[in-house]
Amino acid sequence: MLARIVGIILGLILTTSGYVISGLGTLGTWAFGWDLGPFEPHRTTAGWAAMTLGGILLVAALIPGMGTSRRGTRRRKGSARGGERSLTKPFDMGGPEPATPISAMVASMTTAPAASQTVSPTPAPAPIGATEFEILRAEMLALCGSEAWNPAARVLARLVRAAESDRERTIAYRDLGDFAAAQGRHDDAGEAYDEAVSYARMVKKAQPNDPSADELLAGALAGVGDTAEAEGRLNEALAAFEEALALRRSPGGREAADPGAQRALSVALERLADLREDRGHRMRALDLYRESYDVTARLAAADPARFGLDLVATRARLEEIEARVAG
Repeated sequence: MLARIVGIILGLILTTSGYVISGLGTLGTWAFGWDLGPFEPHRTTAGWAAMTLGGILLVAALIPGMGTSRRGTRRRKGSARGGERSLTKPFDMGGPEPATPISAMVASMTTAPAASQTVSPTPAPAPIGATEFEILRAEMLALCGSEAWNPAARVLARLVRAAESDRERTIAYRDLGDFAAAQGRHDDAGEAYDEAVSYARMVKKAQPNDPSADELLAGALAGVGDTAEAEGRLNEALAAFEEALALRRSPGGREAADPGAQRALSVALERLADLREDRGHRMRALDLYRESYDVTARLAAADPARFGLDLVATRARLEEIEARVAG
């Protein structure tokens, strides 16, 4: 957010200065006839150059997603949330993330046809004993699957209010962050993810030896990292990704038996590796990608149909970084 504010201020200064210097007009009685000294013969060129640069800074600061590096184009295995849980089992609150995260399902929310907004499919019958929170989340997932974005958003609001435990609040605010992030509202997404992390830390404190608590916190931290990276706050993103990876690696044995947890570990490794490479830490990025490749290769060997494309993507990025290190 600070970077965007600075960009807006600099953009306005350069644009207005160029406006005056180029001779297009004045700013009242306090900005006219500036003497450029030795650059006076190039007044028009300097003015237009300043206006152009100022305009670029303003656009980059005002339009979500502009001004970011190539980091966001690399992900081929999903977001940093990682992992996967079958959408036919939306009530297993302790497991890794769904294969199609909420953020992916609402990615076209603002461009969906109007007709799709009226679709209100009936969710699958809830299991006996399901809580109101679980029923609402199942309904939201069904609406998202049918691209009924507006009804899904209303159910999400009810979901946040229905959350009673710290675990449920973590999940609700994380989903809220996904919705906001998908629409480019990074400030709102960041606030929601911060809330999710706060509640996830309470779950972790109450259940320090529960692997599902580690995964819950790791998923929330990944959301914080994604938002921070999108806004250019790389130190914050790095800290969040580092902690998320440490949690994914934490002893407990779940990742050894759960392919979804293994994939979550692989995604966390690559997300951190991409950020490390952008900061010039290529050897560190190479080590992380090699570790991810080992994990993904085991998954692909056991289930080629499910994880084969992941292996192809990881191998391509690994070879790319190896070539850069060698060069």
